[in-house]
Amino acid sequence: MSKISDFLTEQKISRRNVLKGMSAAAATATLAGCGGGSGAKDYFEASDGTISPVLPEGVVVKGGTPHNCGGRCASTYYVDEGVIKRIVTDEDNEDKSFDEGNDPQRRSCVRCHSRREWFYRADRLTKPLKQTGERGDVNGFVEISWEQAGEEIGAKLLELKNAYGDDTLIYDGYASGDSTDWCRGATRRLAMMLGARLATRNDYSWPAIEHVPTVMTGEWVMLGNSKSDVFNAEQIVMWSYNGTEAVLGNNSSWYWTQAKEKGIGIYSVDSRVSMTSATLADQLMCPVPGTDGALIMAMMYHLIDGTWDTDGSLKANPLLSVQDIENIDKYIHGFFDNSVVGVYHSETEFPGIDTYKAIPAGGSLSALIMGTDSRLTNAVYPGTTVALNNGISIYPETIGYDVNGPEDFYETDPLYGQTTNIYGQQSKSPEWAEKITGVPAAQIRELAELVLQNKCTMIVSTGFQRNTESEGPVWLLRILSVLTGNFGAPGASCGMLDWSYISGPGHKMYDGTGISGWGMADISDGNYDSLKRTVPSYNTGTVGSIPVFTWLDAVENGGTGTSRWNDGQIKALKQPLKAILNFGGNTILNQHGDVGLTENILADKSLCELVVTCDHFMTNSALWSDYVLPGAMQMEKNGGPTGWHSEEIICVQKVMDPPGDALHEYEIGAWIAKGMGMEASYRLAGDPEQQVADNWNAKYEAGDYTVDYDTWKEQGIYKQPAVSVIPHQAFKTSPASSPLSTPTGKFEAYCLNMMEDYQARGNENIDTTGTLANGGTIADAEHPEGTNVMRYVYPVPLYIPLIEGRHAIDSVDAADALAHPDPSGSAGKGYTFNLHTWHMMYRSHSTLNKVAYLNELYKQDSDGRKTFIPSDNTTLNTWENDVYEPVWINSDHSSELGIQDGDVVKIANDRGAIYASVVLTQTVPKHYLCIGQGGWRQLDENGVDIGGCANTLTQARPSRICRGMTSATDAKVKITKV
Repeated sequence: MSKISDFLTEQKISRRNVLKGMSAAAATATLAGCGGGSGAKDYFEASDGTISPVLPEGVVVKGGTPHNCGGRCASTYYVDEGVIKRIVTDEDNEDKSFDEGNDPQRRSCVRCHSRREWFYRADRLTKPLKQTGERGDVNGFVEISWEQAGEEIGAKLLELKNAYGDDTLIYDGYASGDSTDWCRGATRRLAMMLGARLATRNDYSWPAIEHVPTVMTGEWVMLGNSKSDVFNAEQIVMWSYNGTEAVLGNNSSWYWTQAKEKGIGIYSVDSRVSMTSATLADQLMCPVPGTDGALIMAMMYHLIDGTWDTDGSLKANPLLSVQDIENIDKYIHGFFDNSVVGVYHSETEFPGIDTYKAIPAGGSLSALIMGTDSRLTNAVYPGTTVALNNGISIYPETIGYDVNGPEDFYETDPLYGQTTNIYGQQSKSPEWAEKITGVPAAQIRELAELVLQNKCTMIVSTGFQRNTESEGPVWLLRILSVLTGNFGAPGASCGMLDWSYISGPGHKMYDGTGISGWGMADISDGNYDSLKRTVPSYNTGTVGSIPVFTWLDAVENGGTGTSRWNDGQIKALKQPLKAILNFGGNTILNQHGDVGLTENILADKSLCELVVTCDHFMTNSALWSDYVLPGAMQMEKNGGPTGWHSEEIICVQKVMDPPGDALHEYEIGAWIAKGMGMEASYRLAGDPEQQVADNWNAKYEAGDYTVDYDTWKEQGIYKQPAVSVIPHQAFKTSPASSPLSTPTGKFEAYCLNMMEDYQARGNENIDTTGTLANGGTIADAEHPEGTNVMRYVYPVPLYIPLIEGRHAIDSVDAADALAHPDPSGSAGKGYTFNLHTWHMMYRSHSTLNKVAYLNELYKQDSDGRKTFIPSDNTTLNTWENDVYEPVWINSDHSSELGIQDGDVVKIANDRGAIYASVVLTQTVPKHYLCIGQGGWRQLDENGVDIGGCANTLTQARPSRICRGMTSATDAKVKITKV
């Protein structure tokens, strides 16, 4: 057994404790495997042995088990004597297709159907635990009472507050294992009461998709039209979208299926044959992971090349019409050097705009795309003599890294002095992109024309921006959508599905818990210098906070004036993070890049002096905590989440008490508040079980909801009529009277704010090792006359090869000029394969890991046999021994590596090593090892992760501009058969 299993056995956290207060007979039937235990039949099988279910006796309760899954689906629980006997889905409501009224059942997938085994696992935490040894030592935990836990944690928080005063920082850990909002609501409330909650921005899932649009579009995230609008499209393009497997919005795939049945084509751009591509796509394009930016640039090049001849004249049958060319200037700032229409905001609205709008000769996005091709300097706007561009590209061939050097107080970064390519002087033709992306040039041209000539709904997900150079493809994709007219109209959009925190008329947000906890510590001093921006009044959303992914840097270096990643806002912090309140999440260790580095930093208790985790199981994040507190699961408390990309609120009802001494998170917070002498202040909101009802009924009486709380509980779901949302529609219809909120009022291809915001955050952006090309200069607030030196961040989107990426040409001709630059030197270390991770249907991040009902569908043991749930009376965790995460490998590598299906392999790099079980397939790209993210890290006696956590191998280095998470596509590894 594992060390954690040994510990749980020794601590008597057993099945008996889990089922305290429940019917023993019913519980035994519940916990046994599918065979029912001891040969008895359970409720999954009829008495005659057929697969027809026998519905259990007891009550039927409507509910849901929301975690960080895009589904947020409805469930129906059969409960007998306080024990959940069966979970089905939304079975009583009508199921109406789009044509029948657009009100489908909110059906759940295998995740929610499997929650019964998650509730009743034998290793469920049931007692408060205190670490008496070093962090990470499972044998150091001892059971304590709630009184002791509250007193000690509360006293430590006050001690930190008294020691560091207003500079104390508490991180309410980025957590998503429970989306009823009680977990983070409690931690926010506690941190707010101390005035110490660290202000963070963005998230782990889509940092670039949040940051880039905020700056260059003026929207909080790159949004497309609502999903029911898809039926107005002529073509669907799914970009990095695997919503069928990851479940992005309840019933989203049902909408795409209906669209497909109506004859609307579906084109998928993804790095592998995903479940979504396999079941929905008519056509599939598979670029090398991390090369989407090069692909999009080549599509733009083809549109330009198909419109203007080499002398700058319009071709006889141009791809872009005169109206298309005029629209580019009307809606985009900086696609060309010159602008006929100008900007839509005045100097009065945005002081400094007259300077901001200037684009240097050869500095536009089109100049970068064309490189030294001069045709656009001879081309003119239709009906004018104004040239499109004033020069060829000023952007250099290479770019450096803004990292620590030998002169810094922190250690020198391995990337110091290294450069990679940005191909500033090369034409970004489809042939150029083919060597990088592996996509045939003809297919690139085909997709470019498909998007141009059809009313397209481009559904965008997040995988393509989870890397060290995440910002470029997001920026480029938005510009491509505007360039081709696919924005602001029915059926024409690009982005994530319209978000839906909708709970009533006017799109009011659901506020079921009513816990106030949004106050944050003031870290604005030195955090941002608006004088470094030409238009300082424009809100970029980056003032007074740090990116959430950099919290670990804040722990290690806050208050020292240094930063592991040379981040200006971390260097500006007056103190390090002194406490982490991690309720309902496994992110601080398991889901953060480079888990080993994170463990090493948290091991030093002089840095972060208090780590408190509230969870249901001894996860890796819990293991590295000072206190581990057992919390209530969904359906052990009341609550309710809104759906993703839809208009419903699922009712979460309490159907049973938490096991053992586990408590509602609100009550856990009350124990800690009592330890601080602040319980009365904490409990201002009242009884937690009554809060949901009171808040709901208040909105019902105000007319926001059409049913009262009791009706909502009975129905299990509250649905608003589907709302058709079309972002940017007014802007497209009348850009001058309804401009965007950007300084120019347009989508900004040349976005000075992107560069200046980076500088205002305290980051150096002058690379004196080189100069711009062709005599070019770039002016900004710090250099109003312009400077010719190279930059680390430019005002235009770039294709920048990943730090640990690869190009298609690498395996054909490693000496080719377009081979991957490899700035980290990973190939020289023998790391010839790339790691690629994705969101599997069988987990929601790390939630639902080790659920036997799910794992038996896709895991194998060390002998290559499918795992299974035992048919005897043993507890469900015994089967997990000697079972590894699957790794999908292209079968063409079988002979080369000497591996077969089911073989156990070791995957390793400088950051760590994991074991995995081989699955050979042609659905993943060659030279990539594909692993589902979310496996629980668990080291054996040799330091190898037998739990298969992908983040044992990934980087903790933030991305270049937004400083977001870099996992998924940016890690080189080696593989050996065990």
